[in-house]
Amino acid sequence: MKTEAIYELLTRAVHEIITEPWTIAELNIRYLVSTNEAECDGTYLDASGEAQVLSTEFPDELIDVLPELFTNRASEGNPPANSIQLTVSAQGRFAADYEWDQEIQDEDDHFTKGGTVKEWLKIRKEKYGTSPEPE
Repeated sequence: MKTEAIYELLTRAVHEIITEPWTIAELNIRYLVSTNEAECDGTYLDASGEAQVLSTEFPDELIDVLPELFTNRASEGNPPANSIQLTVSAQGRFAADYEWDQEIQDEDDHFTKGGTVKEWLKIRKEKYGTSPEPE
């Protein structure tokens, strides 16, 4: 599927999921090279400006084509990317910011090789200085 068609599906899905008045939404899409899968999360600002969690319960058909955003990019000769931040406005405008996130790739490689969560948390803290869990 062409990239523009996937963007259209994503923006339509965001508009369908948010049922209250809102201003802007951010969707973070991460690409796992080892499995050719994408995962996502997001937030949006409601009409009062409060951040809300954006449900990513998208139709399976949309989830299935998300990896194509990354493979299309590579086939077009663009620099490698494994992360997209898609910003969507309530008026239908959007912007996509692609980047390479080495931490995503390191995590993917770690679990592909059979690594454990405990090992990954230690590696992550040592290499990136962050830990998602309280100590």
